[in-house]
Formats: sequence, structure tokens, C-alpha cells
Amino acid sequence: MVPEALVGELLELMRVFRWFTHPVRRGEITAEQYWLLRLLEKAGPLRVGQLAAALGIGQSSVTTACKRLERQGLVRRARDTADERVVRVILTEQGQQCVASWAALRHATAARILSTLSPEEQTRLQELLARVLDQAQRLAREPEVPAASGPLG
Repeated sequence: MVPEALVGELLELMRVFRWFTHPVRRGEITAEQYWLLRLLEKAGPLRVGQLAAALGIGQSSVTTACKRLERQGLVRRARDTADERVVRVILTEQGQQCVASWAALRHATAARILSTLSPEEQTRLQELLARVLDQAQRLAREPEVPAASGPLG
């Protein structure tokens, strides 16, 4: 059995880390816009319908988010040369820099948090986290993770 205090501390660490580093929490961008930019950064240019399907939201929501991001210079929309009816959304250079800056902030914040540990403690923590991450990835590949029983389960 895992001690409740350990679980609580891990969850609190995750919450604090997100608070410091997540652009949505810092009020820079909406959640839809954040995930849209991250998806474009990972997958490259996509059609509005592809973005909507991948994000699990309606095409009108994607269009609204894209218009806002386009006004900010983070994406651009372009008609497909093969089919003028199709609009592709493309991450701009400024959008790429924005996503990269979020990653750099996460990295720098994690390094600052970990700097409180000695080199030996950092090595031990890395070994332990590698095991925990391996287990988390294994669980993520399972077809269905059973929900904890509770008010919703």
C-alpha cells in the first residue's frame, strides 16, 4: 500500500509545477489554444477537421481559436492548393518560438526545483522516477485503467 502522504505530496508537486509553468494557468492562452498549438507543433500543418477530431471539439471552436491565434501571429490559415475548400492551419515561426519557450520554462523550473537536492540525491531520484515513469507508461498502454471507487465511480 502506498502511503497517502506520498501520493498527496506527489500530486501537490504536480499542481505547483503546473501553476508555475503552464501558460493557461498563467493566463497567457486558453486551454483549447494551448492544445491546438501543441498539436500543430507535434504533427505539423493540419486541416480544421483534423484538429477538431484530435482535440475532441467542434470545428467551429477550432475555427474561433485559430482566428484568435492568427491575430496573435501564432498560426496562419492557408487554403489547400489541391482543394480550395480545405483550410490548413500552420504554426508560424512566432508560434514555434512560443511553444519552445513554454518547454524551456518547464525545463528551467524543474531544474530549479531539483537543485535543492545533492548530486547523489538527484541520481537516486532519477532512478526512482524512471521506475515510476515506466509503470505509468505501462498503465497508459493498457486498454482500460479501472477507475477508483468513489462518488463518481
